[in-house]
Amino acid sequence: MIYKQSLFFAIALVISVVSLANPAPVVSVASIEASGEKVVMTDQVYLEGRIVRRFERGTTLLYQSQVKVLRDGFVIEVSAGHPIQLGVVSVEKGTLIAKDLQGKLLWTEVLKSPLCVPELTAEFVRAHWSELAIGGTAVDCVVPIIKAKKVAPVKFVRLPDLQNGHRIVELLPGSFGMRFFLSPTKLTFSADGSRLLGQSGQFETTKDPAGSPSYLKGVGIVISPRDAWALSKGRFSGVSQTP
Repeated sequence: MIYKQSLFFAIALVISVVSLANPAPVVSVASIEASGEKVVMTDQVYLEGRIVRRFERGTTLLYQSQVKVLRDGFVIEVSAGHPIQLGVVSVEKGTLIAKDLQGKLLWTEVLKSPLCVPELTAEFVRAHWSELAIGGTAVDCVVPIIKAKKVAPVKFVRLPDLQNGHRIVELLPGSFGMRFFLSPTKLTFSADGSRLLGQSGQFETTKDPAGSPSYLKGVGIVISPRDAWALSKGRFSGVSQTP
């Protein structure tokens, strides 16, 4: 009997340690209405600084990515989606490094502007919260385009707040050429900028991974919002160690 009790407690201890070492992720879900169809976006947020994002139409996986915060930057891997989107991009110590999913180097680039990716949009806006004033200067950044082996400019501007105090920030093309690839996209944040509540415009997934690379456009409402991480501005340039 004593042996069985000892074994039980030993197993319970192991389970407890494993649970503490691998806590369940916080799950955030958004429902997107796009041309009469429903697409679900899910974020699984892990304590060690990792987000797994999925877009699904019914049982069809449209897009999957994983972003992980590094000491001096972050790395994002798009493992499912349109072929032009697949690959791994990291930014650390001011340098962008892009590879395909097999690890082959595609290109490197010393960043002149911060790198912003859709998975960390809430974090980027929160880091620049004090700079986003109504009628003020836009906050510029670049997005990686893996297929073209380059980065492209985009910008964030603040629009008038809603009556309930929610703040509206708009993502816009940063150049004439980007107008052909990015539609103006409005982002709704809580009054303190800690949570992304909605998105209207373009999303990072395509409508059909097997078809033409046409990005999904629609209106998304975040059913279960998550708290945006408090990352420093330098994190997006890969030059800061805090926080």
